[in-house]
Amino acid sequence: MKAKTWYQVHMVLGIFGATFLLVLGVTGSLLVYGKELQSLTSPYSVKVEKERLSMDTLYKQLLVQIPEGTVAGWLLSDLKDQADQVWVHNFEIPSHETVYLINPYNGDVIGELKENRRDSLYGFLLVLHYSLFLGGFGYCIVGCVAIAYLFLTISGIKLYKRFWVSLFRLRFKESIQILFSDLHKFVGINAIWFHLILAITGGWWCVRDILILPHPEEKVVHHLWAKEDSINQLLDQTKKEIPGFRLGFVSFPHHSKEEPIGIYGNRFDSSGFESRFGSYIRYDVKSKQVFDKVDMSKESLLNKVLDSFRPLHFGTFANHFSKVIWVIGGLTPAILAISGLSIYYIKRKNKKRRTQKVPLSSSV
Repeated sequence: MKAKTWYQVHMVLGIFGATFLLVLGVTGSLLVYGKELQSLTSPYSVKVEKERLSMDTLYKQLLVQIPEGTVAGWLLSDLKDQADQVWVHNFEIPSHETVYLINPYNGDVIGELKENRRDSLYGFLLVLHYSLFLGGFGYCIVGCVAIAYLFLTISGIKLYKRFWVSLFRLRFKESIQILFSDLHKFVGINAIWFHLILAITGGWWCVRDILILPHPEEKVVHHLWAKEDSINQLLDQTKKEIPGFRLGFVSFPHHSKEEPIGIYGNRFDSSGFESRFGSYIRYDVKSKQVFDKVDMSKESLLNKVLDSFRPLHFGTFANHFSKVIWVIGGLTPAILAISGLSIYYIKRKNKKRRTQKVPLSSSV
């Protein structure tokens, strides 16, 4: 394509995605330290004690304290002063799901959240970031924005082949249009690697979740996991199958009789590029035999790369060092959105002024 065509593509995609990139950039930047912010603002912080209670003990204590229902999922907090989150379907209203907060050190239920967790700070930011509070439709929009973001990055590379000319140029003494243009190029060029990471990881998740992964029928079947069954037994077996396994999430069967129970987590000695739930074993509910298994340390290079997308997207792979960089980098889509829209507005305004000028006629 000619340079003019690349410019037009870049401009149209930029106008389409600017507002979304602004929202996604700011929320993404905050989400890097979202859980730490949650700890500072949450009324449900817990006192850190020496050891957690066992999963079997916590499960039985939970059932005593809540209305009768079916546990669908159990998320262990990765911060020691935060409660675990447990998704429960009510018997009387099967479609209604409540997220209970349980203290992992004494088993007390200390609160509850909405199903989508958006009444907590971290949950609010997360839901806004991946679905814009529009459910599945919003998730599709975010996916389209991620793909548009990728094409914006590619078209930007194509437009600025001689990137070294504008690498560190910011002309503050020139017109506001030139300053915004320099700022747009400066942020776009210097953070090109960052834009590619965000666009590819975010776009892949949307494509995977919408087009690739199966979607279980939205119904709830109760009594698939009996309270007499042992989660600890499955956890012990998982630790034998995957040495050094660290539990992060338990997915309980609640869609069909054939659905397995899943034990998800990673290894204590795993690298920062392994996600928190990349390794898992799912078990047949009745026989307790292995249904399927993934040990990320033994997976193919492709699967390892795909698993690394989560720590890459949120910048958690090198603890605070990468987090600080990601907080700053997360603001770059917002800066590009503001500067890009400003350039477009100023150009349109100047063009309108020129067309409105009436040429002077010669006097007779």
